[in-house]
Amino acid sequence: MNAKPDSRRVCARQTTSSSPHHHRGRQIRLVYTEVSPGFTCCPGWMQFTRLSFGCNKPTCLASCLNGGTCVSPGKCACLKGFTGSQCQSDVDECVTEKPCGQLCRNLPGSYECYCRAGFHLQQDGQSCRRNDTEDTAFEARDLENDFHESLTTTTSTTRKPTTTSSHDAENEVGDADLDQDYEIILKRLTKLEKQVARNKKRDTEATDMSAKITLAVESINDMRRAVENVQLMQQEIYDMRSKIKHYELEARKVQHLTNRVADLESRLRTRCRSSLPLNSGSINF
Repeated sequence: MNAKPDSRRVCARQTTSSSPHHHRGRQIRLVYTEVSPGFTCCPGWMQFTRLSFGCNKPTCLASCLNGGTCVSPGKCACLKGFTGSQCQSDVDECVTEKPCGQLCRNLPGSYECYCRAGFHLQQDGQSCRRNDTEDTAFEARDLENDFHESLTTTTSTTRKPTTTSSHDAENEVGDADLDQDYEIILKRLTKLEKQVARNKKRDTEATDMSAKITLAVESINDMRRAVENVQLMQQEIYDMRSKIKHYELEARKVQHLTNRVADLESRLRTRCRSSLPLNSGSINF
């Protein structure tokens, strides 16, 4: 029997009959036939088990790779670090997220941070620190240190003992102002890099949260469909009980008729037997 698709993703429902069982009485023959339900699932869906009440398991023609999960017909939910219709493509976090403070190496489904010579990796696995200091090595801070080191080296190698003039004093004041401007710019760059790192971390957390929310919504939808299936099953059980009560009533009626027929047969036989001796006796007399 064909039916419209319902919340159980059942596009057709049919029954298959087994061999009938016969029960023969005096004048009435009862035939009992066992039926078993069967489902034809809508495209993209299947039953979790052979006894499942409905078709609530999505199927993907192409298997989900790298730990992906089929969440709807033809759609895979990928683990972090993979993308694509089958989760077959690796995400290059070094390009999309830039999580490392200095150097980054992309790995299948993940990434690895490492540092330049003279630095060591911190416990967070992302930032680097100089071997001879306790400060975290941001790029702007490295530039600042390199700038001061180069400035000190240049000053020590090019300084000559000369008499100070008014023109030299003006140049020294200008250089001091320039150094101060550089320091301000480098501090701003440091703050900007920290903000960018925090924003990238927030974006990554937001992406993970969005994926978790999507999976939670899918789980809620599955639970809602399961509740609907239970309600439909309860309705079918109620209808089946009503039919069973009707069949039991009909069976009692049939049994009553059978008893009446048997009683009539018994009476007729009794009357026939009681009348036979009288007739034979009158004839002999």
